[in-house]
Amino acid sequence: MTALSEHQRPRTLTEALRAMSAEQLSALLELRADLLDPVPHDIAELASRSTISTSIARAVDDLNAWLRTVAEALAALPDPASLAELATMLGKPRSTAAAAIAQLRERALLWGEDDQLHLVRPVREAFEPYPGGLAPPSARQMSAEQIDAALVNCGAEARVVLERLLWSPTGAVRYADRPVSLSSARSPIERLLSRQLLRPLDSETVIIPREVSWRLRDGRFTAEPVATDQPALTGHDRDPRLVDGAAAGAAFALLQDIELLAHRLEAAPHKLLRAGGLPSRDVNALARHLSTEPDHASFLIECAAAAHLIAPDSTTALLPTPAYDRWLGRDAPSRWRLVTEAWLDEDRFFARSADAGGHTLGQEAYARGAAGLRKTVVEILADAKPGTTLDLAQLATAASWHRPRLTQGPVTAGRLVEWTWREASWLGLAALGAVSSFVGFPLQPDLAMPSALQDLFPAPVEHFIIQADLTAVTSGPLEHAVAAELRLLADQESRGGAGVYRFSPATLRRAFDQGWSAAEVQSWLARHSTTDVPQALGYLIEDVARRHASIRIGPAVCYVRISDPAQAAALLAHPDAARLGLRAVAPHVLIAAVDEYELLQLLQELGHSPAVENAAGDVLVTPPTRRAEKHLAESKPVHSAAQVADALLAGEGSQPVAMRAGAGPTTADVGLSISRGTVARSIE
Repeated sequence: MTALSEHQRPRTLTEALRAMSAEQLSALLELRADLLDPVPHDIAELASRSTISTSIARAVDDLNAWLRTVAEALAALPDPASLAELATMLGKPRSTAAAAIAQLRERALLWGEDDQLHLVRPVREAFEPYPGGLAPPSARQMSAEQIDAALVNCGAEARVVLERLLWSPTGAVRYADRPVSLSSARSPIERLLSRQLLRPLDSETVIIPREVSWRLRDGRFTAEPVATDQPALTGHDRDPRLVDGAAAGAAFALLQDIELLAHRLEAAPHKLLRAGGLPSRDVNALARHLSTEPDHASFLIECAAAAHLIAPDSTTALLPTPAYDRWLGRDAPSRWRLVTEAWLDEDRFFARSADAGGHTLGQEAYARGAAGLRKTVVEILADAKPGTTLDLAQLATAASWHRPRLTQGPVTAGRLVEWTWREASWLGLAALGAVSSFVGFPLQPDLAMPSALQDLFPAPVEHFIIQADLTAVTSGPLEHAVAAELRLLADQESRGGAGVYRFSPATLRRAFDQGWSAAEVQSWLARHSTTDVPQALGYLIEDVARRHASIRIGPAVCYVRISDPAQAAALLAHPDAARLGLRAVAPHVLIAAVDEYELLQLLQELGHSPAVENAAGDVLVTPPTRRAEKHLAESKPVHSAAQVADALLAGEGSQPVAMRAGAGPTTADVGLSISRGTVARSIE
């Protein structure tokens, strides 16, 4: 950093943030995305919120092992500390420590020049009471020579006590609660106390002074060396073309499985449990229908729900959404990217849904920070060259370096890597035990996929072959509209690039239920089949059509009983009759497509005096209070870090060049866009 004069030096974190450029402020907001929601009104509010304990906890958890060690070393030093003091404590070159300081500074975890580094107080508190396992400095510190001489006089037994306290400075011990001198010391603890190699905290606790601990550690801040870079990943190489081909096959199979899942849910919806999640028997049934294992079926359901392709309706039945219909209209690479990005961003450990006692879509899989941990593993995979086979143990070690808290959390690095690698293989991010070229695209939604990779997805076809055994065989994946209509007419019996569909009376009845006629079925099959429709299938179509709809069922929201035929005829002739769905179903009985209160209002306007009755036929004197069935979804802000950074600096009166040129928004502009925006995964 360029040295600043005394009056230019920031005196507070707020001043340090005000001195940032638009690029630096934008980088801060990207690294600590929680500061964007809600958008801060000014730099002072940004500084205040950046020091809130919850925000600091997230930021510290996001630090890799080296940056976390540097922050902990700063917490062990007095405030302010210098870069030289930090480098000495870490035993690293000044340039290495400076690079780490720059990364902590851009996260607003510290501020100040290199000779006056101020660690933000909540960060310091996060490592208390003993950062690095070091006690606070003694008021009267012993010299190295004094410590060495005292150690010699205490004996080997006392040295064992000190070794136990070396990395955790306090310990509960038993000793005589009395003044101890060199002559009266009898036990190893008393000898250490008498020579000031230990200090009493209370009658049962002692602490090892910092200078003693530092001397015994030989100037090491950590028990084991902490790597300044990610541990290297080694593995042999496979042909990237073979890996990418297999990965594209897995990716396309996933898309087909989601289509089959949605089609099955549309035909036979499954209801969620009252406590949330699908019953295990339903997941097993869906797995059998998809010809896959229950854990894979659970993953498909979770991915489809994360991408908003399926959701429960008002009766808690799981159904495809309107977003699913729009998703179907996109090409295969776009559909794949939407699903993988949803998987990457979801704060759930999907594998937990398939564990014993868990439920797919249940609360057991939710875990705050799960998306960040999954993204860490995927980023490590993306750093590897396509075609590289990776050892999962090495991958777990690298994940632990990036997220040290994995060693303490309920999900270990090994388990996280195992889950993510298996799911990445299902998604096509990895194949044949190696990383594929597709792995980087979920991390960069705006990155265009090369045509060479897009061409690996099978091209859809529109025609098939109908065989005499009442099956239709496709030579490749069907275009989605053709596939949807063929699934209406027949059941799909095989998965993969090609497919086999079987016609039966039950499947043809589905088409007739959707309003198809026998002639329309015959015409559609003739248009898409490369062979003539077999005679047996033609007979089956005519036979099912002849027996269809001999019994009819129709909807009715409410009914009207009218004893006077003239009044009934007048009501059916009213201009609003069609809008209300009024029609006669029997003498003196009409039905309507609107609720009874809307129909009541019309009849009263026509001068009639109708009465409302309940399902048992009893007249209701006072209608029940009406309530809306659904509440409006709340909006969530949409904003970019760069926009907010420009607006904040503009509000401080130090407009960046882009602002002066009219390229950036003002604070009011950002506020307007935020209030009108909503977060949604676009699949238009």
